[in-house]
Amino acid sequence: MKDTKFLQLEFEKKGYFKLENFFSDKFIENLNNDVLEAENVDKYYDINKNLRRIERLYDKGKILKILNNKLINYLSNFFKKNFVIFKDKLNAKPTGGDGFEAHYDGIFYFTKKDKTKYRGWYNYSDFFVNALIAFDECNEQNGALEIAKADFASFNDLIKNTRNDGTPKLNTIYASKLDFERIDLDKGDVLFFSNLCPHKSKKNLSKYDRRILYYTYAEGDDPSIYNKYFEDKCNSISNKGGAL
Repeated sequence: MKDTKFLQLEFEKKGYFKLENFFSDKFIENLNNDVLEAENVDKYYDINKNLRRIERLYDKGKILKILNNKLINYLSNFFKKNFVIFKDKLNAKPTGGDGFEAHYDGIFYFTKKDKTKYRGWYNYSDFFVNALIAFDECNEQNGALEIAKADFASFNDLIKNTRNDGTPKLNTIYASKLDFERIDLDKGDVLFFSNLCPHKSKKNLSKYDRRILYYTYAEGDDPSIYNKYFEDKCNSISNKGGAL
């Protein structure tokens, strides 16, 4: 495994880094069983009734809870900051499943029913890190994540690079100028990346589903933001940010 100092410099330079074999095959298998057995979660399907996404599951099983604690401990030691879980989802990209357009995470506006305007994720914290855990091999054929160097700038500057339409999608001209790197992963690999990294993916052209688990962490000490953000988005009148 790469030296922590090297990875810290890599994050400062690019905003992301990959750790190979971070979790064993057995741990991933147990994690997958937890996901399949999880109750009281939110599931989303495509028009063909294929499962595309499961949300709100980080505390719905023993192994899921262990994973959350492991990742928080790793990030706290790595960044010397306190973190709390902010969002979670399993992306199950089925055969033929579409990818998604280039976007930041959390850079969008939404408006609550009382007309209060929120700056996406930034009403809850100003530092976010995603942990992407591979349940399956991720490669060119099945639409592995493609990521560009982080834009380490303020919300007000970054929103100018988006379509400013209630989603965090980048405008076409800006996105066309970026240099994206495809991140191939094996089962058990983890990709850590800043929400400020533009990222996208292509369609799954393979014969198999491609499952990845995202846990998003926010700097801070208030675990209530996990439910607060979800409630605020559900009660918004401009909820176009979707799962992002």
